[in-house]
This record gives sequence, C-alpha cells and structure tokens, in this order.
Amino acid sequence: MAERVAACLARHVRRGERLVAALSGGIDSVVLLHLLHDLSRQHGFRLSAIHVNHGLSPHADDWQSFCLGLCQSLGIPLEVAHVEVRDVAAGLEAAARQARYAAYERVDAEWLVLAHQRDDQAETLLFNLLRGAGLAGAAAMPAVRNFPGGSRLRILRPLLESSRAEVERYAHERHLAWIEDESNRDIRHARNFLRRTILPQLRERFPGCNAALARAAAHFAEGDALLSQLAEIDARTTLREERILVAELGRLDEARARNLLRHALKSAGMTMPDSARLHEAVRQACRAAADRQVCIDLGQCKLHRFRGELWLAPKSFAPAATNWHGEDALAWGRGTLRFDRTQGGGIGMERLEGKAVRILPRKGGERFRPDARRPRRELKKLLQEHGVPPWQRETLPLLWCGEELVWVPDIGIDCAWQCREGEAGLLPVWIQK
Repeated sequence: MAERVAACLARHVRRGERLVAALSGGIDSVVLLHLLHDLSRQHGFRLSAIHVNHGLSPHADDWQSFCLGLCQSLGIPLEVAHVEVRDVAAGLEAAARQARYAAYERVDAEWLVLAHQRDDQAETLLFNLLRGAGLAGAAAMPAVRNFPGGSRLRILRPLLESSRAEVERYAHERHLAWIEDESNRDIRHARNFLRRTILPQLRERFPGCNAALARAAAHFAEGDALLSQLAEIDARTTLREERILVAELGRLDEARARNLLRHALKSAGMTMPDSARLHEAVRQACRAAADRQVCIDLGQCKLHRFRGELWLAPKSFAPAATNWHGEDALAWGRGTLRFDRTQGGGIGMERLEGKAVRILPRKGGERFRPDARRPRRELKKLLQEHGVPPWQRETLPLLWCGEELVWVPDIGIDCAWQCREGEAGLLPVWIQK
C-alpha cells in the first residue's frame, strides 16, 4: 500500500508543492496522514492537515483534540475549521459534505488529499447507481480531479487502489490510534446501510466484488472521458462565447445534444439537473416556435433562448437600491459595479458633487438620451436595440443623480452628463459574474 501511495504521489505531485490532508481522525485519514508524513521528505512536498468540526456529535470536540494531538506528535501544522451544517432537506450526509467542502474551498495549497479507499469507491458506485446516475456518477470518485467551482486547488485520492482490509492491517501493524464515529453504525444513513447490510451479503455471494465494482467504476470513467472529448469536438461548432447556437444544436441527434448541454453546464460550474429536465431542455430549445420565449429551469440556473442562442444564466434577483458615496466599487447582485476615475471621459464629476447618487434596478418607464443627435427614448427600446437579453434587463444597475437617469450598462451615459474634454470624469464599469 505504501508503494502504491508513493507511486501516486510521484505521478501527480511536484517537489515543493503544498499538500493538505483532510483529517477526520478516523482510521483511513490517520493512516493516510502517517503515509504522507513518511513520504514527504523523499518526495519533497510540504504537508499540513485540516480538520472540519461539524458540531453534530457530542464527541466532536474530543475528535478535534485527538487530531490536534496527532498532528503535534508528527510535527504537522493543523487547521481546524468549525462549520454549521444547514439545509438538511436533501439529507444530513449531503448537508455535512456541503459544509465540509465549503471549508476545504478556503485551503491555500496545490492539493487537498482525501483518504477514500477502494471499498469507499464500491459503495459510491452502488449509491450513485441507485440514484439513477449517468456515466459521470457511475465513474464514482477519480484519483485526481479539480476542486469544484474553478479553484486552483486539486483533489488527490492516493488510497483508491487499496482496500479497507489493507488500511486496517497497516494501522494495526504500526499500533496507530484512531477514533470511531458512532454515526458510522447508523444504518438509517444510506451509505452506512450499503456498507453494513448490502455489501457484506454481496461479498459473501461474490468474493472480490469490491475490486470488481472499483474496476467497473474505472471503465465508466473511461466512457465518461470519451463523452467529454466528443462534447469538446461538438463545442467547436456549437458554442460561441459560452452560448449554444440553436441551429447547430438541432443538427445533433438528441443524445449528443444532451451530452453537449451537460458539457456546457459542467464548464459553467453548474449542478447537473436530472435527465428529465435535460430531455425537456433540448426538446424545447430545438423545437419551440422561433417567436416563443424559451426559459427552462435547470435547478441552479436557467436556460434561456434568445436570438438563436441558448444562454445558461444563474437565477437572478433584482438587488435593493443603494447609495454611492465615492467608493471605488460596490457589490451589486451577482456582480460588482466599479467606478474608475478618468480625464475627459465618463460622467462629469463636477455635476455629481454635492448631489445624491443612487444605484437602482430598472422599474419600467425610464427614458434616456445617450446620443445628443437623437431625442430622449424609452429605455426598453434602447435595451432591445443593444441586444440586452430580457432576463438581464431587470437586474441592471442604473445610476441616478436626483431624478435624472445618468448611466445604463451596455448603453452609456446620458448626453447631458457626459464629461467634457479635460474635465475630471467617473466611468462606471459593470462586472458580472
């Protein structure tokens, strides 16, 4: 097992990189920490650990103290993250995992090292199959992956080729101490039910089933990788600036179109919706009448059809009005409103001095005149002409001075407020996430 872990580290980790081991105090994470500690000098990486205290067990503080003592004995720096487990509607396990990964997201390192082993892989495969997962879910846990959400942090699982029995043998031979989480015995939790009730029966009837299930997960991972490559090929002709061209999508067969949509969602960091929603999204996007507004709720985001393109947009809300008091930037909805100081461009600063400046969402009925050669016009018409999608119009930050609309993103500055040559100016910049 130590040789397999060393080989995994040699394949993926460079000298000088920082590894943070997730330490729960259980047998798997304790064995992993000892292995990494023994190999750190040989492989030249810097090792620390993180312990997440969920506060769910009456023994949570004792587990924290155990992890602190273990790391002190090995000379390994330890960070303790206290989290609050919320939103348990989808289950306590899922909520705890979400809180744990939110803590991991703040880790400042190249690698987060997790102690999942081969038996965990078999359990994950069965669990995901019973939820009706596709190839990505059936692939279970990869040995290496990027951390969700676009962070530069990567996840490494060097024990995936080792069984639970090997981990236990290593711990007993070296007289290691660890803690037992009493919740692991509660078969009301789905994974515990599979681990303690279903998998023992499968092993009795099919010896070596854990290894076979882990191999199956690897085969599924290969299939998922091939589908990702196919989606990347299709994306060359179907995606433009992260938007999907409806005409090109319609040329693909339905399975391939859904594969491309999954690829777009994954690239955007969105949670994958169920297969029924994906089927409906492709059907409506490609078959609905051209003059019909299409908006499909995909859970974390919405899929909009606009001018022959499909846009993946996070669910938005109209932010509350806010005052500007000279700040360099203001948070607004899902983005940031930046105020750059200019000379001879932007809004004339002299006109703003001593007046109340407010940022408001659009309410309807506003009129605006960005071009002195043309009359004042309805803002709605201007937004349409500039191709601003309908779902974005209600969340735009509009800058007002008193009762006058001064600036609108994507359109510009009202001609009466535009900076004169040589005059100090203010240029608002709307940065959307």
